[in-house]
Amino acid sequence: MNHLGAKKPQHSGRYVLVGSTMRKISPGFVICRSADLSALVHEASKKSVFVSSNQNSTENLLKAGLRLSRGGRMGELLTLEPPRPESVPPLSGLFERVIGASSGYSWLPVGELMTVLSGKEASDRFIGGAVDRQSETLALVRGNLATLVVPFSYFTESGDGTKPDFGNPSFTDYGLTVALGAYEASSDGILYEFDGVYRQKLNKERRQNERTFGAALRRLRLQRGLKQGDFAPLTAKTIARVERSEVQKPHGKTLQIIAQRLGVNADQIESY
Repeated sequence: MNHLGAKKPQHSGRYVLVGSTMRKISPGFVICRSADLSALVHEASKKSVFVSSNQNSTENLLKAGLRLSRGGRMGELLTLEPPRPESVPPLSGLFERVIGASSGYSWLPVGELMTVLSGKEASDRFIGGAVDRQSETLALVRGNLATLVVPFSYFTESGDGTKPDFGNPSFTDYGLTVALGAYEASSDGILYEFDGVYRQKLNKERRQNERTFGAALRRLRLQRGLKQGDFAPLTAKTIARVERSEVQKPHGKTLQIIAQRLGVNADQIESY
């Protein structure tokens, strides 16, 4: 692990955080100070992922890359603050892919973002995104840095009457929840709807665990045409966790709320 102020920084690691004052980092990440930048750029490969905290750190990274890359690609770049528009073309020449190059993006908190990027389930979580009101779409960036475009129409009013506020997007719960103001949508619900590969994977896992309460709940919810956010006062992420069997089978008032919304007796859910 490399901390700011360390006398002998490590330069190995696929993920590099540039321009941050953070001291605690996730496994697989290296925090880069300005003095370490040349060595990290020199060792970069097409598999490297640079996360730039601000415009100034992106400028420093660009200068070092132009000086040291020798025409090779430096992997991928995620900019948490948009770079200068004029710098985007050379950045695109240096990196295999540049994410967040335009204004309007919102991101997970840096600590959570690092955990997701270097985690095994990165592609199943959203680290950020940007709203385009003209096309009425939300571009969601996954933890593997791929982008999924979702139409506004997907985010329908929740069961308690909460409507999505597209002017206030945010990302929480380590990428498991997309929030639009007070409105919340689960990442796995979005992926199930718009990513065929994810849907096939989830269905395969579900067949292997089809006798669990969570699997039965999901099947019944989909039969009823309900979203995970339609169980107020329970949140979408609570329902998502139950369906993934990440929590114990609900009981008491929680179970009654779920059963009432589904229109069945509580003891009938597992029969579906």
